[in-house]
Amino acid sequence: MSSHATFNVAELDSLVHSFYEGTSQAERKKAQDLLTEFQQDPNAWQLVDRILEQSSSLQTKFIALGILEEFIKVRWNTLPVEQRLVIRDFVVKTTIDISSNESTLRSETVYLNKLDLVLVQILKKDWPHYWPTFIQEIVDSSAISPSLCENNMKILQYLSEEVFDFSADHMTFTKMTKLKNQMVNEFGSVFDLCKKVLSTPSTSMVVLTATLETLHRFISWIPIQFIYRQDLIQILEFKQAASATQRNLALQCFTEIVGLSAVDIQQYSDIILHIYSIVYTEVKQLKSSHMLTADYASLDTQDQHYIEIMAIFLTTVMGKYRLLIESTEGVETVHEVLDCLLCMSRIPEQEIWKICLEYWGIFVYDIVQDSNHGQSSPYQSILQQLSLIMVDNMVQPDDILIIQHDDDDEIQREFIRQSDTTALSQSMRHVFSLLTSLDPISIHNMIRSQLQQLPLDQPNWSWNHLFRICWAIGSISGAVSEQQENEFLETVLDDLVQLLQRQTTEDQEWVVASCLLSIAGQYPHFLKSHWDFTSFLLQRIVGYMQYEQSSVRDMACDTFLKICQCCKRELVVPHRLANGQPESDILTSSLNALKTMVARSDDHQMCMVFEAIGTLISTLEDSALQHSSIQSLMLFPNTILKQAQQTGSFHQMSQAIRLNISVCKPVGPIFKRQIQTILLDLTTCYQLASQAIHQQEQPNQQTVLFRRVRKLILELLETFFCSNERIDMQDQTILAGLITVILKDYQQARQPEARESDVLSLLTSYFEKIQDPIWPDLLQETIQIEFVSTLPMINTNFSDYPEFRHEFYRLLRVLNRRCFLNLFQSPQLFQLVIDSIMWGTKHTVREIAQMALQTCLDMINTVAELEDEDVSSQFFETFYVRILTDILEILVDPDCRHGFNYQSQVLSRLLELVQEGGIYTRLFNPAEVSNPLMSNVEYLQQYVLNLLCNAFPLLQKDQIEVLVMGMFEYSGDLQRFQNDIRDFLIDIREVSEASVGEKRAQEEMNAELELLRQL
Repeated sequence: MSSHATFNVAELDSLVHSFYEGTSQAERKKAQDLLTEFQQDPNAWQLVDRILEQSSSLQTKFIALGILEEFIKVRWNTLPVEQRLVIRDFVVKTTIDISSNESTLRSETVYLNKLDLVLVQILKKDWPHYWPTFIQEIVDSSAISPSLCENNMKILQYLSEEVFDFSADHMTFTKMTKLKNQMVNEFGSVFDLCKKVLSTPSTSMVVLTATLETLHRFISWIPIQFIYRQDLIQILEFKQAASATQRNLALQCFTEIVGLSAVDIQQYSDIILHIYSIVYTEVKQLKSSHMLTADYASLDTQDQHYIEIMAIFLTTVMGKYRLLIESTEGVETVHEVLDCLLCMSRIPEQEIWKICLEYWGIFVYDIVQDSNHGQSSPYQSILQQLSLIMVDNMVQPDDILIIQHDDDDEIQREFIRQSDTTALSQSMRHVFSLLTSLDPISIHNMIRSQLQQLPLDQPNWSWNHLFRICWAIGSISGAVSEQQENEFLETVLDDLVQLLQRQTTEDQEWVVASCLLSIAGQYPHFLKSHWDFTSFLLQRIVGYMQYEQSSVRDMACDTFLKICQCCKRELVVPHRLANGQPESDILTSSLNALKTMVARSDDHQMCMVFEAIGTLISTLEDSALQHSSIQSLMLFPNTILKQAQQTGSFHQMSQAIRLNISVCKPVGPIFKRQIQTILLDLTTCYQLASQAIHQQEQPNQQTVLFRRVRKLILELLETFFCSNERIDMQDQTILAGLITVILKDYQQARQPEARESDVLSLLTSYFEKIQDPIWPDLLQETIQIEFVSTLPMINTNFSDYPEFRHEFYRLLRVLNRRCFLNLFQSPQLFQLVIDSIMWGTKHTVREIAQMALQTCLDMINTVAELEDEDVSSQFFETFYVRILTDILEILVDPDCRHGFNYQSQVLSRLLELVQEGGIYTRLFNPAEVSNPLMSNVEYLQQYVLNLLCNAFPLLQKDQIEVLVMGMFEYSGDLQRFQNDIRDFLIDIREVSEASVGEKRAQEEMNAELELLRQL
């Protein structure tokens, strides 16, 4: 299709139309295949000019420009300079033809933007060396017509973004630095152009807007002497009074200017204060307008954007220069700005609140620091208003039961976990805690006042304000001394208890109770020191566990777990109430009342209760009491497990095993006796589940239940392993029978789908915890599981069985770390290990590739530290060059770029060992080299050079030699090593003609030397 003689643009248009508008899938598929073939044709770029001139389809032109753009990125330097100039002139002419006319500029905006981006790709290759007059051409041509000037601004904006924002992954460090320096050096003429456009009264609105947008993008990098000039500030000040669009852009420019870092305040304080005074005038006008008090949603988009930009400016300037403004302009002006920020903080728009909140954190922290040094604050009224706003804006923390009225006025309950406002909640908690530490009495009185003023007697009042007050109370935990906190909580909780007792319906009672529970969970030390309240609360919780509503039971069980976790030592000892009456410890009473507590509980609720009681048992110091308590607690699930085997109820098996997991998590090693008690039951359940799975010809809903039982048994064992510091020989002996059944079942599965990847995870945890010596039979079975059963499942492609693939490489890493010498004893087995690791490094899934590379690095470091030089020498002789070759291959593979960090670490370590003399054996066959007496370093330098030269024949050999020498020399400096490799990877994306490559290599070397001289 790309033959010059037969190519027909109209036919290409028709093909593109079929691809986008085809009436059938077959038609679109055929068109897609032909277009892909055309795009991949190495000569297709030669037809781009004809397509752009003759095509009537915008999509076709886009495809053509995409082909040209890709050619410029990769193969531009293979063309002679004369041919590059022809292409460049064509792109420039086409761009000018469209942008010189106002009508075509508007009608073909999308096409023109793509042309601009292609032109920028040419600039990245040719400017400044082969196009030194580009900036001057842009400046001069901008005077020809307003529309051309507008597009020139966009080109400059795109170039700035490519060089300063997106260059790190697409340019070498040297090239990037060179272009940045060139833009800075030539910025004077561009700056003069911007000033001229902005200060000319007749300039059209769209050109002014484009210029302001471009200037805004420049501010972050242009030399500071251009920014802090009165003429620029005056121009921007004038634009503040222009249209809403220009007003917003000018304010964005001011924001960028005051936000610049490393500014000499003494030198530029006049300009900073001038900018502040300009915007301060705007602030006063804004406060007197309706904008901050009107319904935010009713404002037009420009005004909403203006408020947001103003918030960013004010928080930026106050954050950096508040003390300067106070000392020169006076506290009153700062007070007015902060008052404006308070108004913005009341706007019901979360993004604006986040902007303001970030500054309030800085501001309040500064006030706290001043108060610590004995300074009084002139902003007391601001802080008081901010405190009220904090309560009004308070968002729900995690694990809160939200109760709302639906459309039918029925109370709906929702148990929230990991809400999307977590980060905002944490920020508010931080700021409100600082405010409380500044003036705890004022904050406490404000909260009590709001609580007492709730309009409870009014019909249809919203409970939301009560929720926010209680979230606020929970957020200031730890902000003041324990005594102050206790005094505050005693009154607040007493108010809530009275409120609770006044409620007439079950729903209303639960609303208040949920608030009580959420506050209690935030103040464990209060619960520890106020046993009467804790006792009252626990009684309520146990009562709520009997509620019909599942969500109420959820909150009750969860709160019970939290209290047991934070007050566990206090709950296992008896107490005496304030009236002198003794009360037994919560552990004993919970065990006695267990059946009642869980009578209505769902499985997951029961698990929370059992985990809570297990947490209490874990704190007991008497081991006999621990074991008897566990025995008493587990009587219920053990009975269920026995019954389940007799009835064949896999649901009951699942329920009993879940409860075992819940208790095993907190009690840890002392769960061993319970494991022993149910070991035969677990073995039987596992066998029953496996038999049921294997007997099914096709998976169905029952299969899910069978597999769940197996997975839960595996999870229970892994939980037990992970909760132990070490697994000793006694543990191995106890568990041998069950583990043997599990491994045998895995190996004998008729279909891979009948296996559980959790078996590999279990083995990983086992080998991480097991003490030496490692059980030999288990190691052999694990090797069979890993390399005979699992490896064939994943070694035919990179995608099958992703869960098994992930667990395979987790297990391989721990086997390498714990059992390296065992694996190395068998050459055949160890070859499989190496093959598996290298296969893993080639994966396109980041996590798999990284685990394989980490395993490879672990192995190299392990061998390097071995005291047995015979083993290390044998390893390096056999596998060093293989690993080096594979790592180099994936390093230059575009599909494996995600693993660069670990790839480069492995490569640098390999070369460092040779460079530093850490390998004491020869890594090559003397009979196969020209100089048998050469060193390992000399051999490997030549080997790597040949490998890269063969892989990239169009790169200049001298260029690669410089890289290879640097790789060895800087192998001990990882950061420098990675920078050099990264630059090379960017380089090889561009195919270089020999002469061009030679010249560019010399240019980059000179630039690098210049940089070194500057450093």
